[in-house]
Formats: sequence, structure tokens, C-alpha cells
Amino acid sequence: MEVIKLTRKHNKLKRKKWGIIVASIGAGIIITFIIPVWGWIMAVGAGLIYGGWCLINNSHDD
Repeated sequence: MEVIKLTRKHNKLKRKKWGIIVASIGAGIIITFIIPVWGWIMAVGAGLIYGGWCLINNSHDD
């Protein structure tokens, strides 16, 4: 009876370890690919806003 409990506990710990490994890989993929893409999108958006601001300020509508 004790052997069965030990085996079940071992399987539960093994499953938990695999879950942590898979979650870490998923988080790594998100940090590596998705966040930099959003950073570039925000940088381009900020550049467009700045460029538009400069055009508005420098336009002479006399």
C-alpha cells in the first residue's frame, strides 16, 4: 500500500515539474517574440505622432 502512495506522489511531482517547464518555455517565447514586436509598434507610433506634431507646428498657414 505504501508503494502505491509513493508512486502516485512521485507522478504528481513529475507532472508538476513538467508543467513548470512548459510554462517557462511559453513565457520565454512570449518575452522573446511578442513583447519586442509590441515595443516596435509603440516606437513607430510615437515616431508618427512626433512627426505629425512637427508638421503641424512648422506649417505656415498665413
